[in-house]
Amino acid sequence: MKDLWSKLKSNGVLRNLLLGVAVIFICLLPFASTPVYSDDWDLFFGGVLPATAPIIIIVLMLDVMMSQIWKDAASQERIEQLSFIMKTESLAAFILLLAFLSIFLPALLR
Repeated sequence: MKDLWSKLKSNGVLRNLLLGVAVIFICLLPFASTPVYSDDWDLFFGGVLPATAPIIIIVLMLDVMMSQIWKDAASQERIEQLSFIMKTESLAAFILLLAFLSIFLPALLR
């Protein structure tokens, strides 16, 4: 566990914030509902959350792509760190995509 914590700390603040936002979205997407546009939390769960989840997925995958590009001219230690980054962000993007599709596909197929 300590090794995982040190790997996450070495990722940097922005990557950890991106992963944190993805984890928050993964936890909140099961509560998303059909769009009911009002002035309370229904707007967040019915509109904002499902609309911004694909943006988070795209940003995660862009960072995976950039990590792959940086991996070509890196030292062995940096290659291991970039591989860890690519694995964690790919896993987070995949789980977020599944959570998004569980909300989006039923609404699309109605």
